[in-house]
Amino acid sequence: MAETNAEKPAPPPPVIMVPSVRSVSTPAPEKERERSPIPKNNPGTWANTGDYPALALREFREGITAFTVDVSVDGRVTKCAITTSSGHADLDKVTCDNVMARAQFYPGKDKKGVATTGSYSNRVRWQIPEVLTMASMPRIAESLPRPPKPSNTAQLRIPADKYPAAALAEGKQGQTTLMLNVDSAGKILGCSITVSSNSPELDQQACALAREWSFEPALDANGVPSSGKSAHTLSWRLPKSAAAVSMNPPRTRINPFSKPGSIGLTLEIDATGKRTLCETQSEGALFAQIPDKNFLDLVCSGSGNLDVAPFLDSEGKPQAKRIKFRISVEHEDLKTGAASK
Repeated sequence: MAETNAEKPAPPPPVIMVPSVRSVSTPAPEKERERSPIPKNNPGTWANTGDYPALALREFREGITAFTVDVSVDGRVTKCAITTSSGHADLDKVTCDNVMARAQFYPGKDKKGVATTGSYSNRVRWQIPEVLTMASMPRIAESLPRPPKPSNTAQLRIPADKYPAAALAEGKQGQTTLMLNVDSAGKILGCSITVSSNSPELDQQACALAREWSFEPALDANGVPSSGKSAHTLSWRLPKSAAAVSMNPPRTRINPFSKPGSIGLTLEIDATGKRTLCETQSEGALFAQIPDKNFLDLVCSGSGNLDVAPFLDSEGKPQAKRIKFRISVEHEDLKTGAASK
């Protein structure tokens, strides 16, 4: 707020805080490892406030758009598809338009480390921004000894829905200084722009809003209400939050127990403790492993001395034994208790 004392100079215009997008650099991927495409530039820059469709802003439409892009061997986005709609065609369309134009990738690689095509999934949250715009108290005392005074300072706070949709969609902000002519009854007779924000939409809206304010009239030297002038600055501030691409794209959910299966190991140990047999068995895919692959094979194929102390019977005499080891995944219906076959 500015001092209303005519003898003090007006303070400098308030500083406009512009929300910034934090840039996160993505390191170059490791070589010789199979992987999907990795973003080369910050996904947070793929969508911003200025991308919000003007009609969607005016109609206060929000939503989350999930998308998947195809990435070529040279890291270019070749195709964008909406996997989950926001419920609004214009929000979905601008999502793919922006990603196609701005996203850059390190290409995917196969098991040999050779660049290959791949896909990448993420989502954009389209949210009507919170706008913090404020008009100052009178900056200049044009009428003495007491200029017109706003009767209610709460009216100087500009609601979010009063921010011009076209200016918001184009990411425009700035300061509009205006002069109000107020009659002896506190009624506003006229509004003129003395310092433009360089945005016609913001300047026009500034006067439109100011004409709705109520004032206490100026007073002359005898304390009689009289006409006067009141100067104000509206600081149009862009939103704190805006449309943005998540830095943590949703991962594909998997079920490691989706298929029943088992792996087993059979060992035969003679009376001296020496291993005479080592066989593995596998059925189905255990814990999402590749079928017909059994990590217990490492036991039988491993090198080194795998002999053990001999087994003893109740009288302490050594004896041969067969050992069976098994891990399995079985499905059972919770309602009936019947096991799946």
